[in-house]
Amino acid sequence: MIYAFSRDGAVPFSNFWHYVNPKRRVPVRSAWFGAVGALLLSLPYLYNYTAYAAVTSIAVIGLYIAYLTPVFLRRINPGAFVPGPWKLGRHGPLIGWVAIVWVIFICIMFMLPQASPITVKSFNYAPIAVLAVIGFAGIGFAGIWYAVSARKWFKGPKVQGTPEELAAIERDLELL
Repeated sequence: MIYAFSRDGAVPFSNFWHYVNPKRRVPVRSAWFGAVGALLLSLPYLYNYTAYAAVTSIAVIGLYIAYLTPVFLRRINPGAFVPGPWKLGRHGPLIGWVAIVWVIFICIMFMLPQASPITVKSFNYAPIAVLAVIGFAGIGFAGIWYAVSARKWFKGPKVQGTPEELAAIERDLELL
């Protein structure tokens, strides 16, 4: 994701993160950023089970929220979406609302304490982590950066090449 966002100029230092190693065809700096970030997030696991539980919970909650977002947006504004080749037919809206209710339920479950009695060591810090991530992404650094700078120039994802050029790249990759 860092590579894709940097390709589009949507993150600070995009030129640095967007670098692709010409020999290996890998976005090395973006990959190392992800690896080092995962390592730093995992260090608290070594000495504290509560930290492990919180980070695991926030990872699952984050995935659920990411999966739910397009479903929710489709349910509240169905006219804004063009159906693709595969759809759920007349049951789609019902399945969408069931998915929304389920994700809300499961996110609440992942935020509940995992042991009783609740102490500093048994407290589930996932709700605090969720709020911190939302605060950082929406209100914090990223939000401020967008409000101050990116909203003036960011136009969305960049298309890299024509359909013919992309087909040629895919053919080249098949030969490897």
